[in-house]
Amino acid sequence: MAKKILSDVRSEPVLYTLFGISCHLKDYRLSFLLNRKLELEFIKLDDFREFSFYSCSQEDCFNEYFLLANRGPETILLPELKQTDFLLLVEGPFKKQQKDDLLENIRTIPNVLTSFEIRFSTIKNHETFLTDLEMHCMNIRKETKIKYSPIK
Repeated sequence: MAKKILSDVRSEPVLYTLFGISCHLKDYRLSFLLNRKLELEFIKLDDFREFSFYSCSQEDCFNEYFLLANRGPETILLPELKQTDFLLLVEGPFKKQQKDDLLENIRTIPNVLTSFEIRFSTIKNHETFLTDLEMHCMNIRKETKIKYSPIK
């Protein structure tokens, strides 16, 4: 009988850092202010489930940033973090000094009450959340590629 060998597709684990932001700003206003303060270029993408979703790539640092609203019209994305209005997820390597600088810069934005790092261990089903988010990003990239593919 033939043996089946299963292997993991990823050669290295993906590193994620999650931050919470509490503020009284609308999603578009916060993304605009983050762009100015952090010199990023967030763009609005299709909502993740029913939650506002923005993305930004910083290729020189090999980081990708995702800004998600934690509050939807009728529900909360991560109920464990009900005091958090927005989630900032950073994919890629992120050093302690970068974290501290990012948090300090976010805190200086007007109308931001606080920003803080969130440990994934405090979130139930964080693996499912990350997997769903990755699938959402893959679908967006696939749709964008189809929309803007060259005509032959």
